[in-house]
Amino acid sequence: MSLFVIIFVAYLIGSIPFGLVGKFFFKIQDPRTFGSKNIGATNILRSGNKKAAAFTLFFDMFKGFIAVLIASYIAADLIYLSILSVVFGHIFPIYLLFKGGKGVATFLGALLSYSSVVGGLSLLTWLTVFYLTRKSSVAGISAIVLSNFFLLLFCDDIPVKLSALLLSIFILFKHSENIKRLLKKEELSFEGRDEN
Repeated sequence: MSLFVIIFVAYLIGSIPFGLVGKFFFKIQDPRTFGSKNIGATNILRSGNKKAAAFTLFFDMFKGFIAVLIASYIAADLIYLSILSVVFGHIFPIYLLFKGGKGVATFLGALLSYSSVVGGLSLLTWLTVFYLTRKSSVAGISAIVLSNFFLLLFCDDIPVKLSALLLSIFILFKHSENIKRLLKKEELSFEGRDEN
């Protein structure tokens, strides 16, 4: 019973599209109509509304954090299911006909809830790379890849490690177009400009 509750609750939490919730609160254009057409915080920042972007980033991370926290109270040995479910909920939200974001912020929030060390190092990686490159995709890819290294060093839970690896591969696949643009030096910065 605990297994189904954790999967169901985490998936529904992950499905909440805070990028669109922020659209109504902050009266911005639908993020699916400009920039990368993604509902994530970086694309929303291209609208020029920093508050809407901060709102989206915080709550996309928070839903990952809270889903893992809830699972830790229900059945700590099933936390890996909550990490999988909340991130897949964000990527395939039932409320948006399964068309969501790429899962980086929610994944980082889930890791932060699971382990402050692993999550903190992964988030620091994102912030550092973003500051240096001004490209969310590069920051996200770097944080996702290195999170597995941090889990290897500081985590003893094999199901969590395997779940994180599976999600990392999937999130990298979701970034395949970004990777192609990076190789061509055509990737957008968070301001909406490419490298040239």
